[in-house]
Amino acid sequence: MSHVLKRGLYAVFFTVTIVVVNATALYAVRDQTEYFTRPQIGAWFGPITPVGPTDGLVDTDLGGGLFMRYNTPFSLFKLGLDSSYQHYKSKGVNEITLVPVYLNVLFLLPIDFPLRFQFKAGMGGAYVYAMPDEVGQWDMMFMCGFEVSFPAGRIVNIGLRIEYLLIYESYRQGAQDDGHFINAGIMLYFNI
Repeated sequence: MSHVLKRGLYAVFFTVTIVVVNATALYAVRDQTEYFTRPQIGAWFGPITPVGPTDGLVDTDLGGGLFMRYNTPFSLFKLGLDSSYQHYKSKGVNEITLVPVYLNVLFLLPIDFPLRFQFKAGMGGAYVYAMPDEVGQWDMMFMCGFEVSFPAGRIVNIGLRIEYLLIYESYRQGAQDDGHFINAGIMLYFNI
């Protein structure tokens, strides 16, 4: 594992620890019956699909990731931290390994219904390792997405997420296109 990737993972671990430690104090302000407004931690698994110019280079595969959500003083908004591991192969020699780490803002639609609908948008960085060039680098990325979830009890939620990731590489000398990916997956997360 490269030194840069290790340093990035340490930073993510440190941030997650700080947020989880402080989550209890923020939740104490909220009504105990609003379990959906608690901080959340979870995982997702599902198809990861290159689109646009990236689709011609690599094939669809399966991927997964981890995420956490933290409450804000505004009940319709949450802050999220997401990361995942995605490895794309092709019928030729091209391969891409992608490790996005990004912050996002989630907006809960104010509909009083057991299903929860959320829109999200954010930005961060993605570690991209490309074969056959054997080049690894961190690139800026942007994302937007949509989620539908429902409670499976006071602690557990089950949902579906769809995200679009834009890996911004075209600013680099010699780069021709940005990376375009769609992640769709089933999520399981916990209200903590």
